[in-house]
Amino acid sequence: MIDVMLVGLAPERQAMAGAIDPLGHRKNALDAFLEGKVGEGFRIETHTDTHAIIVVGGRRSLLNAFRGRGAGSRYVVSVDEHGEVTMIPAEPRRN
Repeated sequence: MIDVMLVGLAPERQAMAGAIDPLGHRKNALDAFLEGKVGEGFRIETHTDTHAIIVVGGRRSLLNAFRGRGAGSRYVVSVDEHGEVTMIPAEPRRN
């Protein structure tokens, strides 16, 4: 991959060509949203700069997983190019 810098811009405004979120706006919006959800009792199952899977409810234990209990409700959280965060129900976790 070739790094391309925009000439004449301050370093914090320069971006690599093809970067999904070169200035970090999407990541910052998602991080702020997730921080609020964690405060509401959600836990983060997985997380990237633009998407996350979060879970509310259920208990995390080996015994509950074996019994098929305690799965909780899963949600897909994503942030678009404008920094708008959406949260929709996710498919149940496959075992």
